[in-house]
Amino acid sequence: MRTFEENWWYRPLACVALIITGSLIVTAQTPGKKGGGPPTESVRPPGAHYIRNTVAGLLGWTVGARASAFGQLTFSEAAVKTDALGLASIEGFSTQKVSAAIPKNLDCNLTPDEVAAVRTKLRALNLRMPAYRVDSIPADESGRRKIFEFAKSLGVGTLIAATDAASLPELDKLANEIGVNVAIESRDPKSVTGALAGRSNRIGASVDVAQWMQHGVKPLDGLGQIKDRLMAVNLSDRMGAAGLTQFLLEIARQEPPPQESPEKCSNCGRPSGGWNPLFLTVEANGIEGFEKAARPAMGYRVEQITHLLPITSPARVPDDERQKIEAALPRQALVKPKKARRLLVIDLCPAGGYYHTTIAHANLALELMAKYTGAYEPVFSNDLTNLKYPKIKEFDAVFLNSTVGEVFPDPDVLNGLVRFVREGGGLAGIHGATYASMDLPEFGEMIGAQDGPHRVETATLKIDDPGSPLTKGFAGKDFVREDEFYHFLPDGPYSREKLHVLISINTEKSDMSQWHVRPDNDYGLTWIRSYGKGRVFNCAMGHTPTLFATPALAEHILAAIQFVLGDLEADTTPSAKMKAGTGRHP
Repeated sequence: MRTFEENWWYRPLACVALIITGSLIVTAQTPGKKGGGPPTESVRPPGAHYIRNTVAGLLGWTVGARASAFGQLTFSEAAVKTDALGLASIEGFSTQKVSAAIPKNLDCNLTPDEVAAVRTKLRALNLRMPAYRVDSIPADESGRRKIFEFAKSLGVGTLIAATDAASLPELDKLANEIGVNVAIESRDPKSVTGALAGRSNRIGASVDVAQWMQHGVKPLDGLGQIKDRLMAVNLSDRMGAAGLTQFLLEIARQEPPPQESPEKCSNCGRPSGGWNPLFLTVEANGIEGFEKAARPAMGYRVEQITHLLPITSPARVPDDERQKIEAALPRQALVKPKKARRLLVIDLCPAGGYYHTTIAHANLALELMAKYTGAYEPVFSNDLTNLKYPKIKEFDAVFLNSTVGEVFPDPDVLNGLVRFVREGGGLAGIHGATYASMDLPEFGEMIGAQDGPHRVETATLKIDDPGSPLTKGFAGKDFVREDEFYHFLPDGPYSREKLHVLISINTEKSDMSQWHVRPDNDYGLTWIRSYGKGRVFNCAMGHTPTLFATPALAEHILAAIQFVLGDLEADTTPSAKMKAGTGRHP
């Protein structure tokens, strides 16, 4: 298996921007700098919490707002509104005033100090301006160059403008020289395709879907004609939700798939093949409509990635660490299985996800524990079609081995898993599993947690329920461990009102001076819960290679597996409803 670092296409593709406009509704958001960080004007939540941001790593689309979408506001005011929407990018307009302090148009006539003020505002809000629209491009070379250089100074990747075919050779030359693309406005897909023939991939097209439809051009047909020349699209309400979904899916399908050894394209780091950066404007559907419509396209890309990322081989575990794991693993099941059990093991880490080298250690341990104990048959596969209903019913439980990143964007995949657990199946996760699809709250709610600051540290851990069959091997005693402990955020799904916590950080015996994340000082690390008729277990430990090399923890994981498989009975009453220190109901 290739690691995250070994696959360049696995990293966020920053050059492509999706600009959202239209019926944008400002909602209250929590500050974006959770767990500390430098001061900022931004109130935007972490990007991984919203599809509008996570599409960047998976599809290369950076979601933003058009600065002109906020009526008569200045660019600076529009930037603040954009950030409040939870968006990280904004499209600038040459006809918009900069700010109350700078009542001049956002164009190349600004002084160096005024340009610096624009950059400062963007930096304070952590915003990018990947697109910049101008009314027209001057006919003289010096005027054109001035606009290109102005755009470049603000980090713009693509100029959007109306121009004629005669100016394309000079624009193409400047675009390649300065490194700023040009999207030419056009209503007819056939004419623009002809005009751009022979031009470099720095020159593309900007189209309006409503105009296409008005002139009898079906959106998918027009997309098929423009193909790799498409740079900017104004989507229309007339497409409807289904039309938008299909249009975005077709864009994803037309792009070259990820390759094992792809070449980097010269201007944006996407797979070679002539494909241009892309900007979309969404009108009536707004942000929520886009996020719903984008999921099938994201799921399609994840499905492509799964073909390149086979399950991690246990052979990657160093010999000395293998020996320690083999010596620590239990040799018999904690209870006799009620029937033959099948455990589906997934270790997928798509784009945007951090690949843990200890995935191999866990796969080794899961394979050997099955062999030694006969408690289950492990099925190692990153084929997510296994999670679709009713295919998932072939298994008794699913084990997520540090799955980090966009694992479940495909609605059929996540819906299948949720239904499976609700109807009596099991779900277990270790370490990074809570970081799978953090932009889908329903997954976080099911597994019990999502986000939190973390680092490798040494802490004393306590057994919250010494009477549980899952903690029997600890004999109720605290123990010291070095690992990467997640400090789950207080406004996330982690709560003792919902979860039966088994192990947590003993904050009285651990150095918590660097952690002021939760007012309740509650840092749970392993827990179980009932979810519908099903069973869920999660262990936040496992970043270091000693999880399965520690006998009590190895037994803890085996007990959890037998619990989610349906063989080991355990009380899942939420901890907040238990008598303190008894592990029993009030």
